Amino acid sequence: MREEYTRLLLNSSVLDHLPPGLGWVLVGVGAIVFVLVVRRFRVQAHRLQERSRELEHLSTELIRVNKMKSEFLANVSHELRTPLNAIVGFVDLLREGVYGELTPKQAGPVQRIEASASHLRHLVDQILDLAKMAAGRLEIHSEPIDLRPFILDVASEVEPLVAEKSLYLSLAMSSALPRVRTDATHLRQIILNLLGNAVKYTQTGTISVRARVLGASDPLVPALVKPAQDAPASAVRPWVAIQVIDTGIGIGKNDQTRVFEEFEQINAGSRGDSMNRGTGLGLPISRRLARLLGGDVTVESELGKGSTFTIWLPGEAPQQS
Repeated sequence: MREEYTRLLLNSSVLDHLPPGLGWVLVGVGAIVFVLVVRRFRVQAHRLQERSRELEHLSTELIRVNKMKSEFLANVSHELRTPLNAIVGFVDLLREGVYGELTPKQAGPVQRIEASASHLRHLVDQILDLAKMAAGRLEIHSEPIDLRPFILDVASEVEPLVAEKSLYLSLAMSSALPRVRTDATHLRQIILNLLGNAVKYTQTGTISVRARVLGASDPLVPALVKPAQDAPASAVRPWVAIQVIDTGIGIGKNDQTRVFEEFEQINAGSRGDSMNRGTGLGLPISRRLARLLGGDVTVESELGKGSTFTIWLPGEAPQQS
C-alpha cells in the first residue's frame, strides 16, 4: 500500500512544478503521515475489539446474575408461602372457635393478624409470580371459558370492598360474548388486580366492568395485538375487550407508561401505610400475564377524571371452509 501511494505521488503532474528535491521531501512526508494514519486506525480497531469483548462479557455476566436473582426470588418466595399459609390457617381456626371462643378483647388482635398475614401472603405471591415470569417458569394452562359468568363471578369478589367505600359497581357485557380459550387462574388474577386498583384509587363514584367483541381491523384494537397486513386468514381473529373503568384520581399522560414498570408507584403515599401503599407490582404483573395469554393490558386516563384499563384477549380464529 505504501509503494502504491509513493508511485501515485511520483506520477503526479504537481511534482513537475516543484523545485528539485522538494518533491521527494513531500513524498517522504506524505508516506510518513500515511503510515501514522494507518497505525492509528489499527490501534483504534484493536481497542474497539477489546471493548466489544468486554461488553460481551459484561452482558453475559448480567444475564447470569439476573437469572440467579430471579431464581433466588422464586425459591425464597416459595419457601415463605409455607409458614404464611400455616399462620393464615391457624388464624382461621382461632376465629372459628376451634381452640375456644375468642373474647371481645382477643377478637380485634386476631383480626389484625389475619389481615396482615393475608396482605403479606399476597405480596409474596406477587413476587413469586414476577420471579417465575422473569425465569420463564410460569405455566399456562389454557381451557375454554364462558366469559359472561366468569366475569360476573370475579366481580362479585370485590363487592364487599366496593360497598365498604360506598361506591357503585356497574356491569355491562355483550350477550354475544364468545367462549375464549385461556388460563382461567391468570385471567382472574388480572381482573382482580385491575378491580382492586380501581377501588383503591376511587373515593366516590362508580366502578364499571364492560366486555365486548371487536374485529381485528377495528381502530380501537391496539397495534401491539393487531396481525400483520400480510398475515394468513388463520391469524386474523376477533378480540375481546374487558374494561375496568373508574371515576378515581386518574393518571397523568407522563405516568401512563410508568405504571406498568415494576415497583413504580404514582402518588404512593406514606411508607408507613404499607397495607394501602402496595408494591407497584399489580399492573406490571397484569400486563405480563396478559401478554403471556396472547393479549395485552392498555390504559386510557386523565387526571381527576378516572381511568379505563382494558384487557385484550384473542378470540377464536374464523373456521376455514
